[in-house]
Amino acid sequence: MLLFARYRHPLFIGLALAVATLLLLTGSYQAVGARWLVPVFSPLIFAWTQYAVLALQEYLTERRSRLQAVATFGRFLDPRVVDLLVSRGETTDSLSGHSREITVLFSDIRGFTTLSEVNTPETVVDLLNRYFTLQAEAIFGQAGTLDKYIGDAIMAFWGAPAEQPDHALRAVAAALAMSERLEAFRSSAGALGQELEIGIGIHSGPAVVGFIGADNRQDYTAIGDTVNLASRIEGQTKGIARILVSGETRRLCELQAGAAGCPFEFVAHGSYQVKGRVQEVHLFEPRKKP
Repeated sequence: MLLFARYRHPLFIGLALAVATLLLLTGSYQAVGARWLVPVFSPLIFAWTQYAVLALQEYLTERRSRLQAVATFGRFLDPRVVDLLVSRGETTDSLSGHSREITVLFSDIRGFTTLSEVNTPETVVDLLNRYFTLQAEAIFGQAGTLDKYIGDAIMAFWGAPAEQPDHALRAVAAALAMSERLEAFRSSAGALGQELEIGIGIHSGPAVVGFIGADNRQDYTAIGDTVNLASRIEGQTKGIARILVSGETRRLCELQAGAAGCPFEFVAHGSYQVKGRVQEVHLFEPRKKP
């Protein structure tokens, strides 16, 4: 029992108990040869019974922890990424408070206020739910982290919690897939869907990632200037292009593609002054290469 409290590793304790059992049985056998009677069976039966009970308890605790991790990670991650993290024994504590280079994506519906004013709440909610489902599939299709829904907006990022050396490429690929899914959705959603338009902004850089919030309610998220700039870039898309990325995201896409060559081409749209930045930001529209 003391070993479980100190080490909490059933395999280690089982091996130690097996060695102790072998030594005691060997010693008892030798003692019998010397006409000594050493009562070892009752203590061994008690020890192995205790081990079985405590090992079962440890298994149930670990299983409960794994199920909790799956439920927690499953809210914002693709199931394949969830399986990877759980297999590595990751927890909310082990994934918190890290600085990572990531690529952040913000997507927002254009004219949503007008859309909600001229339709019933039930119609608007149904439209949003169907739209968000399609876009979440595009994000998960590139193994992205779906950070949150902010009203009619989506925030997602790549590069955490699982490391992704091609995080910029994945983010851009997801953005293009989101644009394609929007066109299909507009065709199937009738007159209401024709009014939908979105803007997507993407930026890459360092950010702090982890579970952040109150003790009784925490969400896995990213914070920092990289996140803020991605949001500002999304705000610049209106009247320019549906998708805009920063010069840093473009640079990383070309770097991460390596010898295979970047699958995207980037159309320059000039430099813009964004709130909170002294220097102007160079913006590019990504397109699939023909």
